[in-house]
Amino acid sequence: MPAPEVAGVVLAAGPGRRMGLPTPKLLLPIQGKSMLAWVLELVEGLPLGERVLVLGAQAPALLAALFPGQEVPPAFFRGGELRARRAGGAWRVLYNPDWPEGMGASLRCAARAVPGGMLVFLGDMPYVPLEAARAVLARAGAHPVAPAFRGQRGFPVYLPAALRPALLELRGDVGARNLLSACELLPWDHPGVVWDVDCPEEAKEGACAGGPSPR
Repeated sequence: MPAPEVAGVVLAAGPGRRMGLPTPKLLLPIQGKSMLAWVLELVEGLPLGERVLVLGAQAPALLAALFPGQEVPPAFFRGGELRARRAGGAWRVLYNPDWPEGMGASLRCAARAVPGGMLVFLGDMPYVPLEAARAVLARAGAHPVAPAFRGQRGFPVYLPAALRPALLELRGDVGARNLLSACELLPWDHPGVVWDVDCPEEAKEGACAGGPSPR
């Protein structure tokens, strides 16, 4: 499948409560940029058909930080979408009103908006190497694909269009894991493909280990 037929999808709808911070977890600064900004830059560096960002619990703060000056109509917060632009390119931003359900609801929201294959990223994984994302995208086709670090499946995960009917039925916080029995795993010797940041200390550890890969 040519890359232009694949949408890059970033899931960033969760509340991020585990950090106990006064500001959204995804805005935690890492080497001068927010965690989520690193992820968006990663997606912006790939040859994709479109870029989709799914927001929820922290939508107002994230929009203000990532797209300064962006006009947001009230309908957006009722499950709508808007078109926004950053220096790295254009984004289609979706609001997931069912974000309390968990990741399944965000994937369902994305699947409603994207008719083709999706390359799915998590907003709290800023250490995914660009090369790993490119390798997964290069294998996009009829079956799911993901990188794996020491046998553990990571991100980004490519979800083919054939999985869309099942994605539209997802419920709960299990994400798409039950749909990935036939997933092709690409061995990757970098823990960034499985490393999600759940506390400020982990962000500091990642910075000490070299930080996000160059975009």
